[in-house]
Amino acid sequence: MRIFLHVIVPLITPFAIYAIWIYVDARRQGRGKPNWEEGNWFWVMIAGSILVAASLGYLASRGGDPGSGYQAPRYEDGKIVPGKIE
Repeated sequence: MRIFLHVIVPLITPFAIYAIWIYVDARRQGRGKPNWEEGNWFWVMIAGSILVAASLGYLASRGGDPGSGYQAPRYEDGKIVPGKIE
């Protein structure tokens, strides 16, 4: 799940937004079907790569020291104690 949220979603999001934009723009201009062969796909790929790098950088910055362990969330005395890095 973490790989999906930190790699796949940031990489796919610019493509989805651009695809929606092309579709809406073609409808607004009365062309019917959008022309997928024209466009700024290079910049969409760059934006996706930047989002993935930012996501992975954020993930790396909030982690613990190398060799530290992760304490999973647990149920204790009727309350849920959140997970933490020790």
